[in-house]
Amino acid sequence: MNPSDDPQDLVPVQEEDGKPIELTEMEATELQNLLSASGIEAVISGAEMLPNLPYRLQVPADQAAEATRVIAAARAAGSAGAEEAERAGEDAGDSAAGA
Repeated sequence: MNPSDDPQDLVPVQEEDGKPIELTEMEATELQNLLSASGIEAVISGAEMLPNLPYRLQVPADQAAEATRVIAAARAAGSAGAEEAERAGEDAGDSAAGA
């Protein structure tokens, strides 16, 4: 998605409490990839010249609620989800090594 496509249709992704999510550039990129994998195109906005200011993700207005839900679910999974994915990857590697 290109930010110039129709910027009026983009809204900031919000926390569950309704406040816009404020992120570091790296967090914004990670969440942009997560949303993309979920079929939601997101644009990162921020002040590249002032890295101490937060970045934000913007999505089409009709996908804002889903973007909030996807991010909340990923945060809830947290490190437990990352550990489970790592174990699954290791198990898959063991299976491939034994083949």
